[in-house]
Amino acid sequence: MKYHDSMAKAQDKMTQLCLFLEEHKLAPHPINYHVAYAYISADNAELNQDIERSIANKQQLDDFILESFYQRHLSQEHKSQDLLIKGVTEVVNNIEASTTEGNQAINQYIAQLDSSLLSIDENNLTQSRQVLSSIIDASYKLKTSQLKLQDNLLQAQTENKKTKQKLLALKQATHKDPLTGLFKQNYMAEQAQLWIDENKSLCAINISIDDFNDFSRKYGHIISDVVLNKIASKVKSYVLESGLPVRTKKEEFLIILPEVELTAVTEIAEKMRSGVEKLRFVSSRTGRRLPTITISMGIAEISPREELNSLTHKVHSATEQAKQAGKNTVIQFAD
Repeated sequence: MKYHDSMAKAQDKMTQLCLFLEEHKLAPHPINYHVAYAYISADNAELNQDIERSIANKQQLDDFILESFYQRHLSQEHKSQDLLIKGVTEVVNNIEASTTEGNQAINQYIAQLDSSLLSIDENNLTQSRQVLSSIIDASYKLKTSQLKLQDNLLQAQTENKKTKQKLLALKQATHKDPLTGLFKQNYMAEQAQLWIDENKSLCAINISIDDFNDFSRKYGHIISDVVLNKIASKVKSYVLESGLPVRTKKEEFLIILPEVELTAVTEIAEKMRSGVEKLRFVSSRTGRRLPTITISMGIAEISPREELNSLTHKVHSATEQAKQAGKNTVIQFAD
């Protein structure tokens, strides 16, 4: 009896899972299955809250959103990598702090030693000369060894900086969207909060690809992914190291720019819009030229200590205005 009950429950879950995927038009691949099964099973309260919040807000659940849910709530490997990177970074920071303290101690010792050499009593010349000679010999040997140690410590500091840079690169790699190479939202929230804590003003550009869902339905996911990747690369090329490019939805990107004037951000956004419009796409299968792709963009700024949510709300609102204004345009948020 228990066996039949278990089978019936498992079958019921699979039926609900398939209905969930069908209802939200989700492809039946492993990550979507995993997230949907966890949601139906109600094993992860935070995951269920995120999904139900998205549904309540009428946000379309797509492969990108479910992958972000998977990474946030179900991927133990992802969490382990974050903990490992955090731990190693703390160790490197401690080593660097100890090295700095060691350098300071060595400099203080050498200064004190030099000072003591000058305080020798010279009334007894013979004895003083002998003492002075032995102290000078010893002090030069000690000073030489300490200087060598100091050189080693300075070299260690240099290596520590290189290690920290490698760790940062590794951390960023774990927070990048595999298709576009742009950062994921969790890294954006972390980095933006650091800038806010440093009292930096922030500007943002929200980029939404016009009619991309229609394009995907017409030309398929493979071509759509290629187009999406090229648009992301074009968008990223206009900010280089000055901004943080993030993929926030299947067809939307967000660029956060710290300490950049809004007038300059407007110019960057217009260059992005024009650059994407000039991209040309040709089907490798048929050789036929694909339609021109355009983007609608919203820009906004927040003053130091304002919340990130305020910035994202403003740019999304401006993007909606750009869509309503005919698309392929840039709109600055206005209260």
